[in-house]
Amino acid sequence: MSSSYKGTLTYPQTFNPDADADALYKACKGINTDEDTINAIIGHRNQKQRFEIREAYYRKYQKDLVEVLKSNTKGDYDSLLQSLFRGHMKLLAYDLFKGMKGTGTNDTVLNEIICCCNNTEIYMLKKAYDEVLREEEPKKASTRSLEGDVTKETKPPYETLLLRLLRGQREEDSQDRIDQAHRSGNISMLVNERKVEQDVQELYNAGMGQSGKGEPEPFIRILSDRSKYHIKAVWEAYKRKYGSTLVEAITKKFSDPLRGGLNTTLMALVNLRLLLVCQLHESMYGVGTNEDSLIRLVCLRCEIDMATIRKMYHEYFGKSLIDAVKSDTSGDFRKLLIILLGG
Repeated sequence: MSSSYKGTLTYPQTFNPDADADALYKACKGINTDEDTINAIIGHRNQKQRFEIREAYYRKYQKDLVEVLKSNTKGDYDSLLQSLFRGHMKLLAYDLFKGMKGTGTNDTVLNEIICCCNNTEIYMLKKAYDEVLREEEPKKASTRSLEGDVTKETKPPYETLLLRLLRGQREEDSQDRIDQAHRSGNISMLVNERKVEQDVQELYNAGMGQSGKGEPEPFIRILSDRSKYHIKAVWEAYKRKYGSTLVEAITKKFSDPLRGGLNTTLMALVNLRLLLVCQLHESMYGVGTNEDSLIRLVCLRCEIDMATIRKMYHEYFGKSLIDAVKSDTSGDFRKLLIILLGG
């Protein structure tokens, strides 16, 4: 990760997991839970440190800290604490599991997770999903998979997009080649201009170049298979040639859930951080808050680039992310979110 991106999570370089375990034991003992102590510890430890505290707690008290916290907290606050102990891929897998459980499927969750992963992340996501299945549905786990559940819960052409992404076969440049391109200031060496022109023409023909609805296949194939740098070049070339964006074409020519899936896939490659900013805004926009999205985004990015995302949020929406969170959440849930956001 580039050093120009900064997280918002503050944590000590050295800490004592045994002392933290003792303090959390006291915080959860008795009638009244001491949420301030829980927040002060959990909200100021990185993922590795939280795992060490959990191990220390079990060693000292023969109880799982996560279960102890669960029995002493409730609602969104409990969900946030649980998520902080899941690990990134497990958190994504668990949210996918929840999003496809019961009646109706949450397309937003599928888009925000599956459409934003690179090849390595797709591989890890499928393994994490298998793990979640073994924990949540042990009797059915051996006959189920992420691809199988997606097939059951969606239908073409949206299903086609998700399954193609779940193959994890996007063209990717080696890190050495990417580094070389950045060093030489010649990103175009990662792109085949002729192929870019062909894709731009094909996408136009399948979308704005025809009357009525768009043709899904070229959009699904190109956006699922081409490298990030290739798609960025396609984005710019399309804009230059036709004076409008691919997002506008997709929005006009396709309907949800495919529209949302294609646009998310596209923007995750063109400008991931802007996409995350928009997803954070969407999670708090209008009546009610999409707590699952808000929790997932804060937990995933607070150690990586949330300072950058916070800055961009203010630039795009004219309001600070912390103020937005304060006005849309309450109680200890709000307090812990604000700590994680560096407020």
